[in-house]
Parts: sequence; C-alpha cells; structure tokens
Amino acid sequence: MTLQFILDENTLILAQKQENDRGEYDLTCLNLLNEILEKGHSLVVDFLLWGKYQSQLSGLPDASPGFPHILRVLTQAYSAGKLDILQNAPTFPEETSIPQGSQDDKEIVRLAVATGAVLVTTDNPLITDLETAGITEQYQLQVTTPEQALTFL
Repeated sequence: MTLQFILDENTLILAQKQENDRGEYDLTCLNLLNEILEKGHSLVVDFLLWGKYQSQLSGLPDASPGFPHILRVLTQAYSAGKLDILQNAPTFPEETSIPQGSQDDKEIVRLAVATGAVLVTTDNPLITDLETAGITEQYQLQVTTPEQALTFL
C-alpha cells in the first residue's frame, strides 16, 4: 500500500543535520525520508511548505561528505514523481479551534486535511493541540513523530 507523507520543515532540518530535536546525533529523520522515497511512497507539499523547506534548508551545510543536501534529495524526488507539489491547501472550518500556540502551523494542517497524508512533525505540542481540538478525530488525520512514522514503513 502506497502512503503519502507530509514532513514538517523541522523533520527535514533534523534529517539534514543528522540530529534529533535535542541536538544529539540521530539518523531517525534521515532514515524516514530515505525509507519513504525508497519504498515508493510519496511526499506531499504545497507552495507554502516548499517555500519553508527552501528558506530553512538552503542555509544549512552538507551534513557529511558524500551525502547529498536534503534540497537536492527533494529535487530528485520531484523529478522521479515521488514529490507532489500542490496548490496551497484551502482553509477548513475547524482551523480556528487550533490553540494559539500551534496557529503558526495551520498551513501544514490544512495540507494534511486536504490530502489525508500522514503528517510527520517533531512538534509534540502540535500533535496534542490537534487531538485536543478534535481535528485529528474529525478528519481522521494521522499526526505522528518521525519515530512513529518509521513503523508505518
């Protein structure tokens, strides 16, 4: 079964840095990206998220010699048909119930609602906020951490 994934920009930053969110060496996010692409699943982005990827990742150095920059990996994935770039996702009525602390993530939540793709984030408060607001249940969203997402593959 082919799955679609939305990776928040922090997941890709950690993949590029080969770290976890505590700054420790960790290949979880990198392995997740590689597994998604190698197993024939796809990544879903819209123009807003693609812009965040570019602005957040373009200033990061290569993680290690011989390892391509994540932006290069994403460009290759697009050329191979494994990255779907969509128009910006439309608003949805319940987005106003997203707690204030997670309002800056509403665009990526819109994309998850519009596509039904698995939303992968390192932002645990966002995961909790979407559950508390009932959005996860209402739209049957799968919102997960990179570690949990690896178990889907």
